[in-house]
Amino acid sequence: MASSSLSKLRILITNDDSINASGIKALERIANSITPDVWVVAPEVGQSGKGYSVTFDNVLRIKEISPRKFSVDGTPADCIFVALGEILKDKKPDLVLSGINHGSNIGDFIGLSGTVGAAFAAGSQNIKAIAVSQDFSESTCPVKFPIVEHYLHDIIKKLLSFEWPEGVCMNVNFPDETLQRVKGVRIATQGKMNVAWNVHKRLDPVNHPYYWLRATYTEKENALNSDLMLLEQGKYVTITPLQSRHEYSECSSKLEELFESNV
Repeated sequence: MASSSLSKLRILITNDDSINASGIKALERIANSITPDVWVVAPEVGQSGKGYSVTFDNVLRIKEISPRKFSVDGTPADCIFVALGEILKDKKPDLVLSGINHGSNIGDFIGLSGTVGAAFAAGSQNIKAIAVSQDFSESTCPVKFPIVEHYLHDIIKKLLSFEWPEGVCMNVNFPDETLQRVKGVRIATQGKMNVAWNVHKRLDPVNHPYYWLRATYTEKENALNSDLMLLEQGKYVTITPLQSRHEYSECSSKLEELFESNV
């Protein structure tokens, strides 16, 4: 897609770290360098780990922060559906950008990601969507985004020239590395992890128990082109096409045999 065509795009931005996060402000700057028609509809407070969840059991409230910038007291997916059904109902966006997430979204953690969940929500409505995440460690806090600012414009341009399948979103992760040491961009498979959830019990000041969930993981045997290997060890920017459908068809024939034999 030519740069002149990019300038005519309507871009919708959201995230899961809240409308006040530094990542969404950086993404807004990048989007504004592409087109003047940029809208932000993002959660009022952080929604990390909410995945593709949608609010059915409560009302949603929208606040206009400034022209073309709104907060929603719901999940990232709520933000997409509210934007499409109300704020931008007269002219839908051509592209949704979700992020920049503070931390990578790779491997088995992809399903938990509100950043990716928002992209799934957009994809479910046949709108192209890119989830954008920046890996970081404690030594690189606060999170900064020079690699994203260097690479993302060209990534968007190339992805929009691609024959984008319906219902697919793109998951883009940037490594925790200096710009000079990033090796480039690679298409990656979704890595495999062994994830353990640890429940930490504590007592509040009046001795009532509360609990804190923390995940730890070890890598399973991963191909060299997995997002884990390319991002964390190879120091590449990774792009993984994703779909929200969860059917596992490989065992369907065996299940059919099992149930047919019991009829």
